[in-house]
Amino acid sequence: MLLSEIGGEFGFIERLRATYAGAAGDGLALPLGDDAAILDLAAGLQIVVSTDLLIEGVHFRRDWSDPYSIGWKAAAVNLSDMAAMGADPTFTFVSLALTTEDTVEGLERLYDGLSDCLNRYGARLAGGDTNSAPSGLSINITQIGTVPSGTALTRSGAKVGDILLVTGTLGDSAAGLALLLAHGPAKAEKLSHGLLTAHRRPQPRIVAARAARETGFVHACMDISDGLAGELPKLCAASGVGARIQTATLPLSEALLAAEAVLDKTALDYALAGGEDFELLIAVAPSNVEAVRAAVSATGTPLTQIGEVLRSGLHFAAPDGSGDLPVAARGWDHFAS
Repeated sequence: MLLSEIGGEFGFIERLRATYAGAAGDGLALPLGDDAAILDLAAGLQIVVSTDLLIEGVHFRRDWSDPYSIGWKAAAVNLSDMAAMGADPTFTFVSLALTTEDTVEGLERLYDGLSDCLNRYGARLAGGDTNSAPSGLSINITQIGTVPSGTALTRSGAKVGDILLVTGTLGDSAAGLALLLAHGPAKAEKLSHGLLTAHRRPQPRIVAARAARETGFVHACMDISDGLAGELPKLCAASGVGARIQTATLPLSEALLAAEAVLDKTALDYALAGGEDFELLIAVAPSNVEAVRAAVSATGTPLTQIGEVLRSGLHFAAPDGSGDLPVAARGWDHFAS
């Protein structure tokens, strides 16, 4: 069924409002359906806002990902920014640029995935916009969250001597993308369902970040959306420090290690320079590492020590201790040649 068959843009908005929009209450004074939403915020909280744009052919391909997964990933990307700040997600605004070939059924499955991801982590759809596009689907999400005043996690507080820790495992999403590029979806699925799931349906670390924030011991935090080697320099620049990573300690999944033989790079390469892991990089004083690790582990998320904060310089120590690896300290750049 095409959008034109249900009354076009306005008919589609009515379907969204009836099925997916958050109801009034719990801070949402006026939900989707007016010119703008109205939010009530309690005293003692700070608002956190992030926005991300996903474009067909750049961030996803419809022949590689089903609509549900595209919706899930669009939500997860934005929720990961909330996790990086230690914020609790609240309200979500979604704008779509659609083609004339988009079907109602496909878009509803996209919103199913988006809503399931939002609802899992406490966010609610509160508004947005729809428009037409000459080609390709675009999804822009603005995510709002809150954090108790003065407790937000930032990139700028790392101190010399801090221990660097990372949640989860690294490199899975980028390796999943590499399998899709090299083999197409059918064969890639047979080679590693786990890596493809990591690429299609990332899990934002909202609960783990909240647990870490509540310890009061986190000096700095950010998500690793552009790969560890690309993100670490940003944390160091914001904090005015350097760092050394012990690459032998980087957490690698069994799925990544099992697929290494059919990948064009090593598992370590993907862990360092891959993107879209959406894990958290955290800096903590040595005396508080175990307290933070215990709090995060209690949420079901592993936390691994991978390095330390230095006065200056960026070092990625080789696994065999032979020296530093020549790692390019640059993440994904949409405009790099």
